[in-house]
Amino acid sequence: MIRKLFAAVLVTACVVGCSKSEMTPVTGVLTLNGQPVADAEVAFNPKTVGRLAIGRTDSTGHFKLSTGAPDDGAVPGEYTVTLFEYYPPDKPPKMSSGPLPSRFAVKYSDPSTSPLSAKVERGAKNEFTFEATK
Repeated sequence: MIRKLFAAVLVTACVVGCSKSEMTPVTGVLTLNGQPVADAEVAFNPKTVGRLAIGRTDSTGHFKLSTGAPDDGAVPGEYTVTLFEYYPPDKPPKMSSGPLPSRFAVKYSDPSTSPLSAKVERGAKNEFTFEATK
């Protein structure tokens, strides 16, 4: 019984400790007309198979992507990048019949029209700079 328990613990430890995480850290900076953008959401939309990764910009325009856990990064692959306003849970946007107000041109909010893209690679630095225009 003890041998079986020891073997099970050993196998579990190896699986957890020896497996490579598929996540890769991703950071970047977002500017709008040359100025850092605070409180925006930067979304990495997979071009093929993968998972959506999102980061929120700080006061200097810097962001870190999260997919399943805070700041865990993104799965390696090619992405179309979209941009959105960040609305804190305690300060939702005013409801209206039209689209939500945004500093960004509409093209940046749709993966089919956004001109921004990124390739996340395992073992690379994966730091991106995105410049949006109005």
